Amino acid sequence: MKSLLLTIAAVQILHCSGMPSPKDALRASVLKLNKITEITNLCGITRRRVKDVYRTGKLSYNVDLTFSVKETVCSKNSGLEFDDPSCHFRSKKSAEKGLCKSRVEYFAGEVIEVDVECRGMKTFDSNSKSSESSENSLEVQTKSMETSIEELPNVESKSAESSLEESPNVRSKSAETSFDVSSNEHNDDSRDRH
Repeated sequence: MKSLLLTIAAVQILHCSGMPSPKDALRASVLKLNKITEITNLCGITRRRVKDVYRTGKLSYNVDLTFSVKETVCSKNSGLEFDDPSCHFRSKKSAEKGLCKSRVEYFAGEVIEVDVECRGMKTFDSNSKSSESSENSLEVQTKSMETSIEELPNVESKSAESSLEESPNVRSKSAETSFDVSSNEHNDDSRDRH
């Protein structure tokens, strides 16, 4: 019983300390992607991976993610969210797909910046009407921090093969966590039959 209470207390302390949530970072990334893609339907997550979580200041963290997306049947104008259970993926032949990476910057537990790059998705570019990134990554934000942990001063980092939610004593760590199925995806094949 004591260990349960200590675990709950540690999780609450981490939550209040501004430690970013990888789930929230992923959600912010996909919401941003859905705003900048040219397609009229929402994109949903097919795969996701937390590449890195690291501290950049007293109350600031960055979360680096990679994820794959696929076009759903839900229109952007439908008012639905990309993870709504009714937003099934389009058939494999007609769906747009992309491989994306993002960096989500947090300050005091709040998202302050989301940078997203994708391959394979048509996106609006601030410098021209539109652009497609099929061969190279397209950076959709002008501000991008491509800094490795080794280049950052005073950053402590540890590699770990665990989920951040499972590690209540995390200060700054690189989390290599893979997820195979998104919350609205029970089976990719079953979605394609609809």
